[in-house]
This record gives sequence, structure tokens and C-alpha cells, in this order.
Amino acid sequence: MDLASLGNGLLIMASLSAIGSIGALAFGTLPEGSDGARKAGHYLTLATLFFTSMAVLLLASAFLGENFSLEYVAYNHPTLVGPWSWLYKLSGVWAGREGSLLFWEWLLAIFAGWVALRFLVKKERIASVALVVMNFVQMFFLSALFIPLNNPFRLLPAQYLDANGNLLIEAAMNPLLQTWAMIAHPPTLFIGYAGLTVPFAFALAALFIGDTSKRWVEISDRIAVFSWLLLGIGIGLGAVWAYIELAFGGYWAWDPVENASLLPWLTGVGLLHSMTVYRKRGGFKAWTMIMAAVTFVLVLLGTFITRSGIVSSVHAFEQDPLSFWLFLSMMVGSLLVMGIGVALRWEKLKGNDSFDRIFSKEGSYYFNNVIMLIAALLVAYLTLASAFPSWMPGGKMAFGADTYNALARPLGIFYILVMAVCPILSWGGAGFTAFLNKAKWPLGGAAVLSAGFIAIWAFGMMPYYSATSGAPALHHATAIFGLMTASLAISLPIYLFIDGARKRSAAKGEGFFAALLQILTKARTQSGGYLTHLGMGIILVGLIGSTMYVKTVEAVLPQQPGSSVVAGAYTFTLTGLEDTIRDNGDTIYTAHLDVATDGKPSGKVNPRLVFPKQLESKGQSTQKVSLIQQPLKDVFVSFSGLDASGNANVTIKFFPMQWWVWMGFIITILGSGLAMWPKRQPQAA
Repeated sequence: MDLASLGNGLLIMASLSAIGSIGALAFGTLPEGSDGARKAGHYLTLATLFFTSMAVLLLASAFLGENFSLEYVAYNHPTLVGPWSWLYKLSGVWAGREGSLLFWEWLLAIFAGWVALRFLVKKERIASVALVVMNFVQMFFLSALFIPLNNPFRLLPAQYLDANGNLLIEAAMNPLLQTWAMIAHPPTLFIGYAGLTVPFAFALAALFIGDTSKRWVEISDRIAVFSWLLLGIGIGLGAVWAYIELAFGGYWAWDPVENASLLPWLTGVGLLHSMTVYRKRGGFKAWTMIMAAVTFVLVLLGTFITRSGIVSSVHAFEQDPLSFWLFLSMMVGSLLVMGIGVALRWEKLKGNDSFDRIFSKEGSYYFNNVIMLIAALLVAYLTLASAFPSWMPGGKMAFGADTYNALARPLGIFYILVMAVCPILSWGGAGFTAFLNKAKWPLGGAAVLSAGFIAIWAFGMMPYYSATSGAPALHHATAIFGLMTASLAISLPIYLFIDGARKRSAAKGEGFFAALLQILTKARTQSGGYLTHLGMGIILVGLIGSTMYVKTVEAVLPQQPGSSVVAGAYTFTLTGLEDTIRDNGDTIYTAHLDVATDGKPSGKVNPRLVFPKQLESKGQSTQKVSLIQQPLKDVFVSFSGLDASGNANVTIKFFPMQWWVWMGFIITILGSGLAMWPKRQPQAA
């Protein structure tokens, strides 16, 4: 049996198992249904996981063994050689259209399998109904894999292989994907996508059976945090990849596919906060249901954008009408079912939603939801606008980064401001005077930080300001207000940690640092939230510097050694051009430049241009940038080759506070990870 027949056979078995599970669970959860049928549904869910796991393993083995009989393997195998080449071969599983969809389905099967195992013996009707929903979602993904353009087990035409199975055509993985960041970026992103199916499934299950207690939230909230965390890591790794690999001089270009990953992350923030109110206060019940559905639909929107061809993107795959209608029906159907369910259970979803004071924890959570939902819908609308009819606002128009930034900057700063003050607000509110009393020390700390950040703005950002369209005064005012907001977002969690440790130290007789450690390890949900807020404040500082104050110098240097260009306080002197050939036949051109700062030697940079051998006729290449990283700025140097006269084309960019983006990202991830860490269950007596 060839690989194509075996792989498709495994997908058929996975599909039959999912269908059987739906039927068994549907019967087993009826009042007159049997527990045997319910358990059979759980076992069939595990069978779906087994068959999809075997399919993924089969595809992975084809990549590791360089079995080019599969068309997907032939066109997505890496060209890199060396001790770590196996990792790049493995990344081929999720590098392209077909494999990424199979990988996504496999992750869905893992989450469904987790639910099936957890509730196999412990009978809970809500879990069995949630499994029905998850298996329905799996059925859609499995169906998509049988669409020819999505099938990873399609055979390569025999005339493209010689008698020994070697390729007779030029085909390989895109060289831009052959980097460490792409080994980790898609898996983390897809784990986040797949995991956000769980809260949606449990929310629908709660509506189906009429159980609007907090039980469904208790089951799925940790998975929601975990999935949102992995989605955030995936977005961050994608930004790192874009920064070091794409050489356009940035980490976010508001590309439609980039936006698609951001959308569920935004509404996921609202979902997590709504779950907190649902679990602790019995409020925001309808909000939580709706946010779970919107987040799931926005996850689907990502693959809809990528595979349907509805918008143009360098990351999108070939247009496929079948995928267009399949994923569109999934999105519309999910929203419709959730909307009907919420309407039918409206009376049961009424809870402790009202708040009398804006300066209350409920008020901040409400604004959090509104801001995140509006932001996601705005970005989604702008992303899809080019596909809308011309009579709609913005229809048939493709919006650039300036439009997104004009909306994102004020909205994002306002959100960080709401987020910053939330931890010191009380449930029900205590009035503005009481709020100011709590906030006086954080505000004092923020004033000190603001003075420091404004000094950095004046001396570390303004020298790199490049006037563009728009009002400079508004540009700078936005930056300063953003830095002041970031100061509060940083100051407040630091104050809360210090104040909490000081009070515990006095009450327990512990040392200050011992008390702080206890707060971090015992009150993990709260401490993780504080760290996440701290990280977001640091990221805001980095975003202001690295996106609003960027300077670019384009240099054309004659080949002879000694030619130089001055950029700010830096002088870059060309010392030579080198071309080498790797063991795999790739050609590498390297520009060697000495760097001097204020006339004093300060290092070297060696940007490169790589032409993969297996893509030689297509002229595809990738740039390897060289960075000078400092606490207050990055100096970014790229080499794009020689012009017609033989001169070297070098681009130099300055990104103030870039390091703060990465530092804040790491702190945010650590905080989110701490918040989701499971609590130790008390031992039974």
C-alpha cells in the first residue's frame, strides 16, 4: 500500500470514529440513554485521536525519510543540512497548506481526547455534550482534508521522480521558512487556535442542557488561559521571525494573515476576564458565552482568510472555493447556534451584571470587553474590506499600516489605561475619592517613571523621528500620553507586589523577600495577572519607540574596501564582500562592515543574502540581517545584493526601545503562565 492510500485510509477511519462518537454521545446523554453509549462515545473520540496521530506520524516519517512520492513533501521539504536538519524536516509537517490543516485537526483531537479521558469514568452530562460539539468541529476539519488542495496525502506525478525516488524538479520549502522561529511559531499558534475550541464547546453544551451555573467555566477556564497564552507566544514568535528574517525592518506589518492571528487573541482577553466575573460573581454570563463564540469564529476566520483567497496576502495559500464555503458555513453556523442558544436561555443567563460606579472592578471588566470586541471587529473589517462590495464603507479598498496605526494607537493606550487601574478597583466600587486614596502611591511612582520615559523620548526617540503624513504635534502628544500610561501600568503592579509583601512580612514575621516569594507561589492567579499587566506596560513603551520613531538610511556602497556611510552617530565602513557555497549548494553573499560610534570602533556587522540551490531558477532568496542590540535601541542592518553597477545595497534602520518589546513579551508570557498554573488539590482525609 502506498503512502497516499494509507494516509487517506487513516483520515477515513478518523472521520468514521468522529461520526460514531457524535451518535453514541448524542444517545448516551439523553435521559433514557445508556451509560454504555456515553462511554462508547468517549472511546470513539480517543479512536479519532489515534487515527489522526497515526496520520501525522506518517506524514512526519515521510519528511524525515525524504519520501518525495507525496506532493506535499516534495514541495515543502527543507534544504538545510547539518545536525539540526531533522527539526527543519519535521517543521515541513506544518509549513504548508495541507500539512498545517492536518496538524490543526490533530491538536483538536488531542484536546477532545483530554476531555474524553477526564470524564470517561466521572459522568458529567455537560462534558459529553461538549464532546459532541468538539467532534462536530473535527468533522469539518476532517472534511476539509479531503478537498484536493488541502489533502497532504496526494501523490506526486511519477514523471517528477527518477528510479531512485529523487526529485527531477526544483521544489523545496520557502527559504524564508527555514529558520528556528518557524519551527516553533506555527505549532504554538495552532495549539492556541485548537484550544480555544474548548470554551466554545462547553459554553454551547451549557446552553444545550440548560445548566448556566459556573461549572462549564470551572472546567474550561484553565484551558482557555493556556490556549490564549500559547496563541500569544505564537504571535510573539511570528514577530521575532518577521524581524530577523523578512528584513523589511519591523515585526508587524498589519498583513491580513498577521491580523487573523491577532483577532482571537484580542477577544480572548475579554473572554478570560468575563470568565473571572462569571466564576467569582455570577455575572457577565451572556458576555462570556458570546465572547467564547466570537473568539472561536475569529479562529476560523484565520484559516478562512488563509485558504479562501478572499484577500491578498504574502502568507495566503492558493484560492480554493470549496474551503471558502466550508469555513464560511462553519463561522456563520457557530454564531447562529450560539445566538439562538443565548436567546432561548436568556432568563437563565441573567446574573450580577449591573454596576453603579464606573470606578469599580465590574466597570473595568465591562470596558475591557467592549474595547477588545470593538478592536477585533475593526481590525477584521479593515482586513476584509477589499473583499466587500464598493457600496459598503471602505469596500474594495486595501488599507495600509497607517490606517491601522491611527486606530490602534489611541484605542490601545486607552485599553492599557483601563487595564492598569483595574487591580486597585473594588467590586461594586468605592467612589473616586477612595480610588485616589488607593492610587496615590502608584501615581507617585508613575510620575517618577514618566519623567524618566519623557527624558528617553526627548534624547533617545526624537533623534530618530521621521516626519510622515499627519500632524507631528498629535503624533508626539500620543507618544507622550502613551508613555505616561505605560508608567502607571508598570508602577502599579510593582507597588502591589511591594505592598503585599510588606503587609505579609509584618503579619507573618517573614522576611520581605520570603513574603514576596510566598505571594508569587501561593497567590498565582493574582500574581500572574500583575506580572501580565507589568509586561503589557513595558511592551507599550517598546511599541511607542520602535514603531513611532524609526529612522531608515538607504546606502549604496561601491565595492572597494573603505567606502562608508554615516547614519546618526554610527559610521559603517565596507571591508569586503564574500560569496560562499554551503554543503547543500546554497550560495551566500555576505557584506562585511566595520562599525564606529562617534568615531570610535564599536564592532562589526555581517548581513547576508542566501540563494537556495533547489530554488535557483526561481531566484528566491532570503536576507539574514545583522543587529546591534542595546537597551534603548536596535541598529538593524540588511544587505539586499548588488545593483547593476556592482554597488552594495545596504539598509540601516534604528528602532528605539525595541528590546523593551521582547522583554515585555517575556514578562507577559511568564505572568500568564503563572496565572494558569493548576492549583494543588487538597488531599482527601
